[in-house]
Amino acid sequence: MILALDVMGYENDISESIDAALVLIKKHKDLKIILVGDEAKIKTHKQHTKFEIVNSTQVVEMGEDITTTMRKKDSSMYKAIKLVADNQADGVLSAGSTASYVMLTRLLLKLIPGINKASFMCYFPTASKTLLALLDCGANLECSGEDLYQFAKMASIFKKHVEKNENPSISVVNIGTEKHKGYAYHQKADELLSADKSLNYQGFMETREYIYGPRDIAVADGYTGNLMLKAYEGTMKALSKVIKKSFIWNPIGLLFSFVSLKRISATFDYKNHAGAIVLGLRKNAVKTHGSADKKCFISALEMLYQSVKNDLVNKIIEGVNVKV
Repeated sequence: MILALDVMGYENDISESIDAALVLIKKHKDLKIILVGDEAKIKTHKQHTKFEIVNSTQVVEMGEDITTTMRKKDSSMYKAIKLVADNQADGVLSAGSTASYVMLTRLLLKLIPGINKASFMCYFPTASKTLLALLDCGANLECSGEDLYQFAKMASIFKKHVEKNENPSISVVNIGTEKHKGYAYHQKADELLSADKSLNYQGFMETREYIYGPRDIAVADGYTGNLMLKAYEGTMKALSKVIKKSFIWNPIGLLFSFVSLKRISATFDYKNHAGAIVLGLRKNAVKTHGSADKKCFISALEMLYQSVKNDLVNKIIEGVNVKV
């Protein structure tokens, strides 16, 4: 298996992505990772010889407009995605600009026939120690009921084949659980999902519920999903700071609570699940945070590896059979 890793265009040092790649190739002996980026910078890393390097002279910057991105045919993001498009790699990961990544993966990797939109699927660790798959997490600000239905179908296939969850439960994110709540697209998604007996659809779910883990999959438009993702991450960071600050003045309490706090921290650490897979494309693509560190890159690369290993794209092509 060959994966392309864009090592440019994110906030942290280039070593964070390369160190993560080293962990993955040690863990999976069948894996080769191509590093795409500024060759001179990559070669400052002591173990760069363990990788094939594809040099790029340009970087897609955070927040740059799509027109500028399209002109950068020698950017690390473009070249990493192109490796997959040209069948020289089986999947791609980047921590660069989300808008540019959405546009370039859609352009170069193409949508699966019958799928209206590609969607970011991210994970939420929950209190029940399960992983809630949420999509869309930000690829599409506006979605129709048909889009949400397709997202649910694809996520269900992911859960079945990558996580080995044979009957994942699904909900539509809404402001209430009653049938009449929400906009027209919520109603349409509910209608389509209710009619598809191959899916384990459980109706609407309020945003206050997702952290408890009552469902395996939650579908929403990208605007709502991204708000949920950022609110979750901010809440976890704030709670961590408050807890640490409270124990500065109570070291004895920290001593007796250390094991429990460590378990709680491990349960809700989003860095353990920092990849967002792009579902709906003809090839495998994963995106991670612009502020990604080594831990984030490790989890994102692992998600990409497992998706390729379990032949996810072909499973989705076989399973969607979308008629709406």
